[in-house]
Amino acid sequence: MPRSRLNQDVVWRIIRALLWPLLTAALLGGCSMVRLGYGQLPNLSHWWVDGYLDLSTPQSEALRADLQALHSWHRRQELPLLARDLAELRAQAGQDTTAVQVCQMAERFKARLEVVLTQAEPAFARLAMSIKPEQLQHLKHQLDKREQTWRDEWLNAPPAEIQARRLERLVERSESFYGPLTDAQTKLLRAGVMATPYDTALAEQESLRRHQDLQHTLRTLAGGTPTLAQAQDSIRALLVRTLQSPNTSYRAQIDQLVQANCDTFAQLHNSASPEQRQKMATKLKGLEDDARALMAH
Repeated sequence: MPRSRLNQDVVWRIIRALLWPLLTAALLGGCSMVRLGYGQLPNLSHWWVDGYLDLSTPQSEALRADLQALHSWHRRQELPLLARDLAELRAQAGQDTTAVQVCQMAERFKARLEVVLTQAEPAFARLAMSIKPEQLQHLKHQLDKREQTWRDEWLNAPPAEIQARRLERLVERSESFYGPLTDAQTKLLRAGVMATPYDTALAEQESLRRHQDLQHTLRTLAGGTPTLAQAQDSIRALLVRTLQSPNTSYRAQIDQLVQANCDTFAQLHNSASPEQRQKMATKLKGLEDDARALMAH
């Protein structure tokens, strides 16, 4: 599918980076890159936020400290659970699966996300309370640029081109775990893409809603005198609306896509050869080993 619209939200980017470092790094290279990338997450997250808000020196120092604390907590509390889930996935790699089982595993990772979000709320609240009007303007400018880039790539593209991009990315991600796909497996993925059209206009509408929601929340906190507890409540509500859109049409589309992805992945896995399943098990074992090694630091 097109790049998730959640990826364009400042808060989501940081949390996503802290929750999924091992799984996403698997798409980029070997174990050394996974471990190096995880260790650099606080610095990378700070750099990313600074690009959107042009942080002052005091804000920068406070955010670095909060991100480092969040990262240390994640290493202690969440990496053991991630290693456990990876070990379970590896044990199941040689067996057939169902769409229900795939979605159940996705829900387990989603539950871990919610735990990280809760842990991060104080840090985001402190940052939000310190934002200045000129930084809000800088944020708006950066979000507008990102939105235009997305429009150029997805909204203005012909439907056939969008489907081709979706298929290309799906094949690339699948091959990072299974190795080269057969023609029949690629055809299976293409059928999944064709069966689940992605409404880019609806995605743009949701993205604009999120951007406006983010800016309104930050503007309200920066313009008032909230307590830290009140700011946390506002940030928590923002995160809930980000993860669970109030737009029922958009939620229905996402639910459809999630179910379709579970169905497609189950079919792909069940079509995998013994060699492909072994490659997936080896990849998961490497990620599990990375998680356990990182826990020791």
